[in-house]
Amino acid sequence: MKKLLLGFLLLLIISLYFWWRWGKGKTETTQLQEVEQLQALPYIQWSEREEDSNRLGVTRLDRARAYPGYNLYTNDVRLAYLTDLSGQRLHTWDFGKKKKCEYVLPLQNGELMGVCMGQGIWKVDWDSSVIWKNRMFVHHDVEALSDGTFWTIRREFSRPYKGRNVIFDAIQRLSADGELLEKWSTFEHLTELRRWHAPSPLDKPTNQSPSKKYDYYHLNTVKVLPENPYGQSDKRFQSGNILICLRNVNLILILDRKTMKVVWVYGTNVLDWPHMPVMLSSGNILIFDNGLHRKYSRVLEINPVTRRIVWSYEAQPRNTFFSGLQGSAQRLPNGNTLICESARGHVFEVDPKGQIVWDFWNPEMKDGRRKTIYRFLRIPFHTVPDEKIK
Repeated sequence: MKKLLLGFLLLLIISLYFWWRWGKGKTETTQLQEVEQLQALPYIQWSEREEDSNRLGVTRLDRARAYPGYNLYTNDVRLAYLTDLSGQRLHTWDFGKKKKCEYVLPLQNGELMGVCMGQGIWKVDWDSSVIWKNRMFVHHDVEALSDGTFWTIRREFSRPYKGRNVIFDAIQRLSADGELLEKWSTFEHLTELRRWHAPSPLDKPTNQSPSKKYDYYHLNTVKVLPENPYGQSDKRFQSGNILICLRNVNLILILDRKTMKVVWVYGTNVLDWPHMPVMLSSGNILIFDNGLHRKYSRVLEINPVTRRIVWSYEAQPRNTFFSGLQGSAQRLPNGNTLICESARGHVFEVDPKGQIVWDFWNPEMKDGRRKTIYRFLRIPFHTVPDEKIK
């Protein structure tokens, strides 16, 4: 009987060992496949699930607590809209046929700078007439500087990397007329960047089809640090330094403006495919943390010195707020936060306690699905001259 029992236990141990080895190998293979699929994951233009068609436009407005101003957003194709807090459209800019402008930056006198993905940058006036344009493969973001120049993100090229055709991005500074002044390339800083993130299955050599491309160091944000309390005693956070976001490796970084070297890094084991980090006037950093793998999104405010989360927004239940891709968060002057749940075409404003004071659902619907919104801004009234609003 004892021999039978010992034999059974030995058989069980052997079975568990091989089951563990099989499971480990399967996990690694599955993880590699998942990462490879995510590198080529396109942005969607319509919500993946059917939405409530009764929720159109502004569905909640607490005028006493919502921050006053205009709203500015695009429909991710050719049009940009200016609306009031009630959702009424006050003006529409048209960037032209076949344009895919995912983000527009308000300038003075009703002018806009539009980042049209893969097509170029267009600067247009109030009547949508083109002031200038620069055709290049830009995407995601543009940041205007006080001297008239601006930063944006450009896709440089794809290069062979350990058997894969990998895409590399760069940030670039352009003159007021759109001429290239300088750039910082992820490819040129590949060795430095690899120090900051966890090893990836993509680091393993493989042989892949040259036609398949992997967007490994995917840039989605370039912001310039404002004057802030931390920068007075810590050079890492001096005004003028540059904040960038590498989505696929879950990192946000600060580059020293003089040397263009990485001086601060955050995100490993905290962020999950983040978007639009921005430094606030307090020196804290606001981040839209998508949670692609976590399956729920959140907005974080972190102290970059202590690296602690000092404020956050999560929905209850958590999975009722989720945009696996895109997304943005804007801290408003009254302390509220404007949050864009891009994948559902949903934007809402919360007070510091997380209470919703303004709620907007993109009214553009097709076959039960809602048009997505990449970013959504609340802009001051003085951005647009009163005489232009009829």
